[in-house]
Amino acid sequence: MAFMRYVEVTVGPKNGTGFKIDGLKISFHIEKSDSSETNKSTIKIYNLTKETSSKVTVADNHIQLRVGYKDETIAAIFFGDVVEGKRYKEGEDYITELKVEDGRSAKMGNRISISYTKDVAATTVADDILNAIGLPCKGKENIPSGENYPSGFAHIGMATDALRKVLNRFDLTYTIQNEMLYILKEGQAADKTGLRLTPETGLLTIPQPISDKTSEDNSEAEAKNGWKFSTMLFPELLPGAACKVEASTYSGDMLIHKAIYDGDNWDGSFKIDIEAEAI
Repeated sequence: MAFMRYVEVTVGPKNGTGFKIDGLKISFHIEKSDSSETNKSTIKIYNLTKETSSKVTVADNHIQLRVGYKDETIAAIFFGDVVEGKRYKEGEDYITELKVEDGRSAKMGNRISISYTKDVAATTVADDILNAIGLPCKGKENIPSGENYPSGFAHIGMATDALRKVLNRFDLTYTIQNEMLYILKEGQAADKTGLRLTPETGLLTIPQPISDKTSEDNSEAEAKNGWKFSTMLFPELLPGAACKVEASTYSGDMLIHKAIYDGDNWDGSFKIDIEAEAI
């Protein structure tokens, strides 16, 4: 029953050969949501040699963080690019600290200049923008076929801004999770985890209701049927994914909107704090 913690970091050039770090004390704090904002993490690796630390802390290095339990599932929980790295001493330990963002190079580094004549298909525009972003994509079928731009379409700037312009027309959104871009309808799950969370299978706190209307533009709209709870650290529990929760306060399917992952392979926390919506 998921007791043997495991944390592993693979680091190296974006398209090169990386090297694996495990066996040392590693801690992480990750904040994710199903919005288009970039997911962020802070990873701390204890007592790397000065030489190895200097290789790890290079900006734009690519990071893959794998976590889980040796007696159950170990999987990648975060992919991203190093935006800041440093080494410092704290007590008797030398800590290599990395600030990492998911999909940052694809989101911030791809500027485009595109122009289409009248009656161009929306799917054609979206395909070209997605090719410029360069991430694998799920949910393109949510962009309706047969829809055109009667006056054409033009954009100069970030490719992700162009994508947002296309998706807004059809009340769609996008999110980047582990370097996969998902195009979503309101309330749609990007993936179904298949997990059934109960107090016996990894639910650490009983779900409590959230009354929050800050995301609503319409003051007359009802607040979403939101809930918050904590679970053991299962890599499948990503924003945009759906899971089943069975507890005394709520029983049914939930769509995850926000997740904060805190973990340490030696001691302390190893959990996810989740905000989700009943579906």
